[in-house]
Amino acid sequence: MNDAPSDPFGQASNDGASTSFNMLHEKVRRWIWRQGWTELRDIQERSIPVLLERQGDLIITAGTASGKTEAAFLPIVSRLATDERKLGAGFEAIYISPLRALINDQFGRMEILCEEVEIPVWKWHGDVASSVKERARKRPQGILLTTPESLEAILVRRGNEAKRLFGALSYMVIDEMHAFMDAERGRQLQSLLNRIEIAAGHPVVRVGLSATLADMRASAAFLRPLNPDGVEILESKMGSQPLKLQVRSYIQPRLKQRDENSDKSEATESTADIEIATHIFDTLRGQRSLIFAGSRGNVELYTARLRGLCETLGVPEEFFAHHGSLSREHREEAERRLKEGDRPGSIVATTTLELGIDVGHIDAVSQIGPGHTVSGMRQRLGRSGRRAGQSSVMRVYTTEMAIDERIHPIDAMRPRT
Repeated sequence: MNDAPSDPFGQASNDGASTSFNMLHEKVRRWIWRQGWTELRDIQERSIPVLLERQGDLIITAGTASGKTEAAFLPIVSRLATDERKLGAGFEAIYISPLRALINDQFGRMEILCEEVEIPVWKWHGDVASSVKERARKRPQGILLTTPESLEAILVRRGNEAKRLFGALSYMVIDEMHAFMDAERGRQLQSLLNRIEIAAGHPVVRVGLSATLADMRASAAFLRPLNPDGVEILESKMGSQPLKLQVRSYIQPRLKQRDENSDKSEATESTADIEIATHIFDTLRGQRSLIFAGSRGNVELYTARLRGLCETLGVPEEFFAHHGSLSREHREEAERRLKEGDRPGSIVATTTLELGIDVGHIDAVSQIGPGHTVSGMRQRLGRSGRRAGQSSVMRVYTTEMAIDERIHPIDAMRPRT
């Protein structure tokens, strides 16, 4: 079909409500039309003109599942499709993620969009076959999805090729930017961004994405240390979903007190563990949920207990483990189960599912033990309540020692609760 499809945004565009949609490349508009979208999110409406015109660096901050990735790449892909490009002239955009799994998840989404406009998409990290990397290196073009460590390896091992690889670069997108800030990995990333710009021989637009940025000026200083005032910040104007939070505390004997955040695989079940697992089972069975258990040992412990309860009652297995020591195939199988919208299921995980890996609609989130950071807890809470009119739900489970004459005064204050 040569003619452009009828514009589902047409009436809104005539009223001036969706002028950004008409700024996109025709093939990108066609892709949006096929997705069945009836409107752009507010953050997408506002980011499109900024990135299409390459007005400068940009931070996009909005809640989980608010369309941040599309807010960046709808205009970026439109611009790349419009620009005159030479085959193999160099990568034109780089997407940098803290997690390989997040790259794998985004690759599928990006590939479908870019296939429409014939822009190649490459992923480059430790799990990618060397033959794929070699093809990307020999004919660099389009969008590269990678991690800071893989970028570092490219610059160290292929430093003499940096100009050829990045000479056509226009955009660098940093996803989950909060995960890099105030960390050694973040300082490495800042160095990489600067070195790539030097190799490219020209300034490159930097785009930061995050759902949990607190200090916007500090975020701008992280993204562009030498010119933070030149960073534009777009915050979503969409109203937040209603929140439902419950904190449940369980008492266990002093000698059996166990640190939920330790990484001891030999962790053993206590009375409190059994009570927590039973409540999770009774509450979440038949739903779609994420259960953050802290350590790998805790993930295995609670998954085994929850599966045991399924077996005892003779009901289908609904609980699956997910942590970094499991094989990629095992993790991806758990992710696929939750993406199946017609069946209930829950994943018991460490931090591996804290960031934006798509596992579909989530009814509720459970947190066993205290979270490591406030931003991490906000990120986890945002995984639920994505549908219109639905609340974001989180249950936090903590354990405390029984108070007796031997307890330390600080422990008696119940600091974990």
